[in-house]
Amino acid sequence: MAKADIERQAKFLAAENRRAEPDIRTIYWFPHETEVRLIELTPAIPASGDGRVHPFHFRPKPDLNLPAPSGIALIRPDEFGKLDLPVDWGDWKSAVPLNGEDAE
Repeated sequence: MAKADIERQAKFLAAENRRAEPDIRTIYWFPHETEVRLIELTPAIPASGDGRVHPFHFRPKPDLNLPAPSGIALIRPDEFGKLDLPVDWGDWKSAVPLNGEDAE
């Protein structure tokens, strides 16, 4: 799958999630070759109890314009950069902010 397809899906999901949940302040994309990886910052959830990011994983849904699997996690804004990321998500420096309005 092309990197542009992964990025397009990441932007689409960011826009949809922001529309569905107005408390989301910022969404970060962690670029990967085969999976969309997003962390969404919202004060509307409790703090992490174990110091780790725990994404929900979703299968591809090509019929819904979602050709790649995705992992999406919600954390509190004050936890950004402090929690342990899932294995092979890279580091916090690789996070790309998505404003949720770039979807095609």
